[in-house]
Amino acid sequence: MNELIDKNKDENGKIIFRFSREPITKKEKDLFEPNSESYAMKELENLKIRALARLFEIEYDDPNFWRSLAMKLAQLRYPESKRLGRKLKWTNELRLLLYQEVERNLVKGERTKGISKACNDLSKKEPWKNLLAEDADKSKALRAQYYVALKVINDASS
Repeated sequence: MNELIDKNKDENGKIIFRFSREPITKKEKDLFEPNSESYAMKELENLKIRALARLFEIEYDDPNFWRSLAMKLAQLRYPESKRLGRKLKWTNELRLLLYQEVERNLVKGERTKGISKACNDLSKKEPWKNLLAEDADKSKALRAQYYVALKVINDASS
């Protein structure tokens, strides 16, 4: 007999609610308190709301409690739409790294052909190969990102 006996749970572990047969009424300022069953049901509803608030990490004494809870529930029901297409992997830092790599691999004297050749060479190497789509013309995509990086550099220096 090591286990404690919980008289509020049945053999399956479910909580048992027991209500008195007699309605409890208190006369207070000409108002009658409802019977114990309806009071218990309201308390159960309050506990459910508090549990939901705790799930969303909302404090019950927060002045904007109901608005915060409503917003969290609305976000669950109607999530923000996701952008279509591939995720954007290119950042300005990556573009600047690409710019430096291309500048380092440029052929002296032929700048335009040198940029194309450097982008073509880089499109076959890591990490640039992973940043490009499988079906895209990789050298053209790198060249386009090179010119975006060039624009970023020119805008920053202006």
